[in-house]
Amino acid sequence: MVYLLQNLADLDDEILERLPTDVIEAINNGSLTRLPKSVVDSLPDQVSDSIPNSLIEAATANPVLALILVICGVIGIIGFLYGVFKSGMKTALFFGVVAACSWGIFATV
Repeated sequence: MVYLLQNLADLDDEILERLPTDVIEAINNGSLTRLPKSVVDSLPDQVSDSIPNSLIEAATANPVLALILVICGVIGIIGFLYGVFKSGMKTALFFGVVAACSWGIFATV
């Protein structure tokens, strides 16, 4: 019977009373349709095993968001490396000019 549930409000009272009060209020308001994985993990094993997987929101519920975050991370790393190399080239050119000027002054004096 537990595996036929379609709504969080249909959970047993034993399970509902073990949930945090803010989660219970969100279920009663209808604003929460799936239980966060962190809330389910904090429950005792016998209670968390009785909740169907269809009512638990996993962290991988939105693969498009995960892909977007990976792409943003790769772009950020590329931008960081570009900035480091650009700064290194500026430093190398500056000290190259200083070395050339000091060698020129040393050679003429």
